[in-house]
Amino acid sequence: MAIWVIKDGQREGPYEEQDIRELIYEGTYGDADAAIRDGQFDWSTLGQILNRQPPPAEPAYLAEEPALSPPDASPELPPAEDLPGPEALADFPPPAEPAPPLQVSVVDFQMPFGSMIVFMLKWMVASIAALFILGAIAAIFWGACIALITVILRH
Repeated sequence: MAIWVIKDGQREGPYEEQDIRELIYEGTYGDADAAIRDGQFDWSTLGQILNRQPPPAEPAYLAEEPALSPPDASPELPPAEDLPGPEALADFPPPAEPAPPLQVSVVDFQMPFGSMIVFMLKWMVASIAALFILGAIAAIFWGACIALITVILRH
């Protein structure tokens, strides 16, 4: 999307996002310069549009004194011509195949006697609750079966 910038009272643009980033890198524009992106209704700053800084309390173009902004936390992008091309990846080996999943078998474990008793008691309480739930499901199932058989036999 096109971005418009106000610099020295003049509206400049439209620019693409990569072009704006390069112009900021060169020093032509700054994060506090007023800007608007196509589709937006309100002017904001270049830093906000490019997600380079949190929004200030009052936009810099409305403030009488320039607002101080925190230091830029995001790294500057180098120009596209400085980035390595696909030929730079030729020196790297291809990625290794992932290792097959390992199968694990527990043969023995050691546990203090008191901890084992607590573990068994918890297991027993959990199984009692599970039996109640299974019993309720079975009662609903058999009740539905009996009701169905009763309806069939009456007709």
